[in-house]
Amino acid sequence: MRLDRNALLALWKLDEMPACQTGLNLAYAFLESCGEGVGRLGVEDSADRMTELTINYLAMVEHVAECEDCMAKWHA
Repeated sequence: MRLDRNALLALWKLDEMPACQTGLNLAYAFLESCGEGVGRLGVEDSADRMTELTINYLAMVEHVAECEDCMAKWHA
């Protein structure tokens, strides 16, 4: 089953998320990888998908921890 990217991303109000554009892009990438994981259950090796999820999650977390703009928005 093909993931409907717009339907998935419409579930969250990401435009209200306290993050810079790069942080938002990383959040989108993480959410898309989560949706792809659900869509690919039973089709591929779950270890491959978990690696992608972890990479996308860590990229998002590390960015927010290092980005002054994101930090200022989270603590506003």
